[in-house]
Amino acid sequence: MPAARSVPADEPETGRVLSVGSLLRIGLIAPAVMVADVWLAQRLFPGFNSGAQFISELGGPAAPNPAIFNVGMVVAGLAGMAAGGGFAHALQDAGGRRQVSAFAGLWVAMTGLGALFAGLFHWPDPMHRACGVGLAIQFAPLFTAWALWGKPQHRRLAHFSLGWFFGLLLVLALLTGVWNVRTGSDVGLWQRGHAFLGLLWLAIASWNLDRHWRSRPTDMGEPPEASGEPDYASAAS
Repeated sequence: MPAARSVPADEPETGRVLSVGSLLRIGLIAPAVMVADVWLAQRLFPGFNSGAQFISELGGPAAPNPAIFNVGMVVAGLAGMAAGGGFAHALQDAGGRRQVSAFAGLWVAMTGLGALFAGLFHWPDPMHRACGVGLAIQFAPLFTAWALWGKPQHRRLAHFSLGWFFGLLLVLALLTGVWNVRTGSDVGLWQRGHAFLGLLWLAIASWNLDRHWRSRPTDMGEPPEASGEPDYASAAS
C-alpha cells in the first residue's frame, strides 16, 4: 500500500476523509432515490403492469407524469456517479489494489451514468438504449471482492460481494431468457429484480466501506472520528 503523503497541518487528510466519506454516504442515498422514484412513478401510472412492462415506460409518452420518473433518474444517476469516486478511494485504502479499486468505482459510476441516460433520453428515444451501461453494476461486486481479497479484516465483505456477483449473474441470465424461465408477462419483474439486487448490494457495500473509512487511523495514529462503536474491520473479521 503506498505511503501516506505529507499534508499541511491546516489541510490534513481529514478533508479528504470527509470528502470520501460523503461520497460513500451518497452511495447509500442513490439506491433509495431510485427505488422510491420507480415506486412513486408506478403508483401515479393507472393500469401500469409492472410484470409485463419495462421500467423505462414510466418516463415515456404514455405515462401521465413522466417527469417524476425522469427527474428522479437524473438525480439518482448523478448520485451514483459521485458514489463511484468514493468507492475507488475507500477500496484502495482498504485493500491496497489501486487499479482493481479504480475499476470497481468505475462500474458503480457507470451504473449512475445509466440512470442519468434513462432520465435524459426518454423512452422510446433511440438514445435511451444507452441506459444499458447501468448493467455495469453486475461487475462491481466482483471487483470489490477482488480489491479486498486476502485482507482478513475485510473477509466478510469480500466473500459477500463475490457470492452476490454470482447471484446477480444468475438473475441476469434468467432475465435474458436462459432456460426459457422468463416469459413475456414477467420480463418487467426480472428487470426490477436484477436492478433491486444490484442497488441493495451498493447500499450494503457503501455502508460497510464508510464505516471502515471513518475508523481508519490518521498519521497521528488516531481515528478521524471519535466513536464508541467497534471498528468495521473488527466487525468483519
